[in-house]
Amino acid sequence: MINVKKLTGIKTINGQPCTVMATVGRQNTQDKDNNDYNNKGVNAVLLNGNRYQFDCCGFISTWEIFARNGAAVPIDVKVQVWEDTGGLLWNLRGENTITATAGDAENVVIITAPNRIRARKDDFIGFYEPFGSVVTYGGGNNYKTTNFVTDQTSYNWDLIGQGNNRDHAIHAIIVPSQIPVFTNLDDTVAVSNSEVAGTVLFTLTISDGDAEDDSTQLTLANTVNTGSASTLFEYDSLTLEIKVRAGVSLTPGDHSMTFSITDPCGQFSTGTLTLRVENDPPVITSLATSNNKTISEDLTTETLLHTLEVTEADPFTCQIDSTLVPFVIKTISGSSKYGIFLLAGASMDYDTQNAYVLDLSCTDTYDVTTGIYTVYLKRNNPPIINGLPLAIDVQEDSVVETTLYTMSVTDPENTAVTCSIPTITPPTTILFHKPSSNFNEFDIVLQSNPNLQYDLVRTFRLDISCTDGRRSDTGVFFVNVLRNKPTVFLNLQNTTTVSSISSYIGQIVFDVEVTDPENDQVQFSMSCVPSTNSPFEIYHSGEILLKVSDGKTTTGPRSLTVHVLDINYVPVIRNLPLPSPLVVSENSPLAMSVFQVSIQDNDGEDTHTYTMTSSPPDGILYFDIDSATGLVSTSATTIVDFEAVSSTDYTLTITVTDTKDSATQNLSLTVANVNEPPVYTKKSYVLSVNEGSAGIILPDPGYLYTDEDTGDTHKFSMTCGSNVGYFSISSTTGLITLATDIDVDEAGSAASYTCTVIVSDSVLTDSATLTINVNNINDNTPVFSNNLFTYYLDISYPLNTVFGSAVATDADAGTFGTFAYSIDQTSLGIETFGIQTNGDLYLKNSLTSYGYGASLSFTIQATDTGSLQGTATVFVVIPQTTTTSTTTTNRYITFWEYPANPAWVVILSVLGVFILCLPCFMVWKNKGSCTYKGRTDDYKERIREPSEVYENKEDITKQRKFNLRWKPWMWFERS
Repeated sequence: MINVKKLTGIKTINGQPCTVMATVGRQNTQDKDNNDYNNKGVNAVLLNGNRYQFDCCGFISTWEIFARNGAAVPIDVKVQVWEDTGGLLWNLRGENTITATAGDAENVVIITAPNRIRARKDDFIGFYEPFGSVVTYGGGNNYKTTNFVTDQTSYNWDLIGQGNNRDHAIHAIIVPSQIPVFTNLDDTVAVSNSEVAGTVLFTLTISDGDAEDDSTQLTLANTVNTGSASTLFEYDSLTLEIKVRAGVSLTPGDHSMTFSITDPCGQFSTGTLTLRVENDPPVITSLATSNNKTISEDLTTETLLHTLEVTEADPFTCQIDSTLVPFVIKTISGSSKYGIFLLAGASMDYDTQNAYVLDLSCTDTYDVTTGIYTVYLKRNNPPIINGLPLAIDVQEDSVVETTLYTMSVTDPENTAVTCSIPTITPPTTILFHKPSSNFNEFDIVLQSNPNLQYDLVRTFRLDISCTDGRRSDTGVFFVNVLRNKPTVFLNLQNTTTVSSISSYIGQIVFDVEVTDPENDQVQFSMSCVPSTNSPFEIYHSGEILLKVSDGKTTTGPRSLTVHVLDINYVPVIRNLPLPSPLVVSENSPLAMSVFQVSIQDNDGEDTHTYTMTSSPPDGILYFDIDSATGLVSTSATTIVDFEAVSSTDYTLTITVTDTKDSATQNLSLTVANVNEPPVYTKKSYVLSVNEGSAGIILPDPGYLYTDEDTGDTHKFSMTCGSNVGYFSISSTTGLITLATDIDVDEAGSAASYTCTVIVSDSVLTDSATLTINVNNINDNTPVFSNNLFTYYLDISYPLNTVFGSAVATDADAGTFGTFAYSIDQTSLGIETFGIQTNGDLYLKNSLTSYGYGASLSFTIQATDTGSLQGTATVFVVIPQTTTTSTTTTNRYITFWEYPANPAWVVILSVLGVFILCLPCFMVWKNKGSCTYKGRTDDYKERIREPSEVYENKEDITKQRKFNLRWKPWMWFERS
């Protein structure tokens, strides 16, 4: 059985880790089996000799003790590690309770994680035998002994007397701790500069092979920062998260943070996290749906033409880059948004320039986004005088100011028109014009008392002109004077009667009938004899006063009192008003019950009718009341929309009536906001991009989506099914980027990808389909199988006969992979050769004009449909003699065909013959011997065989002359 006690305290780091496995204590425990502590009053021992002291930091993996002969095995022993703190008390670093199972023998116990004790440098081994003596000892080392009553976690060993000359039969095997590491460093993380404070950018993950080393034992630290990492980012030591600091604006660029992780033994490693802040360029979203406007050339006041909607987290500015235009981009008053404005006092002329193409840009100082906005001018159209009659008649006896005709003028641009009468024939001041009460209407007026005389002037001509300030319209109007005729009574004189009893106010007594030849308006006047006042008068108090008169004397007044029977009781609304507003969530179901009005009316038979008004008034669009029951509910036709209502607080004034009296109370309602998903108003988008390299940003898809919730932040994501890794999407702008190289010419490559683009408000989402079509472009040039083709043709080679083939290929797919062959043989002077559509070469004209031994060269070309061209060179050799024509197709020239090679072969052959002849010449010159005679000043010596020793010089000469046997000579030989 193995038990462990590990004491925890302040996390410290020992700076001297073990590097190899080592044994601390008595290596051979059997050597120290001489004595033991049985019956000696000792159960705790501190071994403070050098042999039992740890010189590095590591884990104890094995304990070995020698158990005394006669120990009552199995028996438990607590093997310990003690730390000398330098103070009064020693600390127990840890202990393992091991079981000795064999007496008079070594007992080896292996300790596995997480039960191992971490021993530090300068710690000492000890043991505690609470159940009886086990460990033996012999002479040799320092120690201290005592008797523990109970387990001790600290003890003042300094008070215990020092013993010596005892080696104890115990040792520990210590192994190095494993190095902790970061499992996800080094790494580089892309960060958008629009990220907000508190956003988690990265979470460190660590690993340590020692089970004992958890987060409480390991020390993590941010040691080094480069760039602006220390000011832009913060490290949370509790969660191991790297976050965006509050109150900072992320600066694009690389910012590095280096971290270290250290275990208590000082084993450590480091890792670097590079935070690559990428700038999100401004995105002008409004131009996708509105990029032009048509205005009148007459417009001169400062006018907002377009509000720029720009997505950008950093401060940015926008401007018009076009010059000499009457437009400007500036912030809209009362808003932070930019707008495209027409400058005040602008002078525009359709006939000179009918449109302005405005180049505009927005920048956040890091990136610039451009756009185009077009302003079209609408040509001013002249005003139109509508339906001006040719003439009008007027009576000569007219005396009052009379409007003869109201002239209506229409201006297509709805511009205020000014009219005038520049000429009246004959001249007069009795006719004039003035603006009418309606817009762009003018009255032609005859002044009062004009003193018209038919016999003097019977017709006036008025020349009329109307202008909008740029263009005008004219007309002619005649006024004819008519001679007047008198009015005639048709039914007077006459007599009628009226009853004084049955007559009533407003009763028609008599109709006077007249006729007027000119159909003039006739005015009537009347006088009565005698003239009296109305005999009745009523006051607002409800009293009716009667006056009675016989024409001479008036009696009264007298009062008439009216008694009212069947008094009605007024209904009372019992459950209104409420102590607090009633909350209704937006998007509640149509016709959902909201509140039941309860009333009390003492007239039990009364029928009640409920009505309702609202403040603000649009509340009646969203709430209904049942006129018979008083049940207030949501509208049966209009959904309550938090973003659409004019106010989130409504006061519904409810009135109940019993046909005679009514009661009114207020019901207060509050509309609660509910998160609503973003919704794509357009569900399908298509983008096109040319095949190319990773990093290409595709055009803005122009996503159209709405979110009823004002202020929601949206992020984009994308899935493309099995086509993973081809595209990436910016989470903030939704712009698509090629994530890898795409080449539709490669086998298996697709030309179209269907992806799902998801917009999210962080809780709810909507998706749309995005089809990305990859355009096949002409990006490969036709290539011939060889750069050089050589052919041998007899001078009489037959015409129109194929002599070789030069095949080209084009890696492009589709139409761009189609090409045509051609020949450039201008250097030959005549069109000698031809090439067929399959690349076969043939002879078009005779070779005789070139002669034997001629070498001809020309260029063949393969040109694809996109005008890319590949070339190769063709050599045609006409042999010196007439031979059977030979065609060599698609090969390199041989060794002997290259003109320079035979020349140097001849030279080397001559040199070889010379070298072979040289030895023969030397033999001849030495008179049949190849022995080197040497020179008189050479020092040569060699040991000769006895047979080579001659008595005299004559014999030597004789030997040289007749000895024809050849043998090699050496430089040191001397005759």
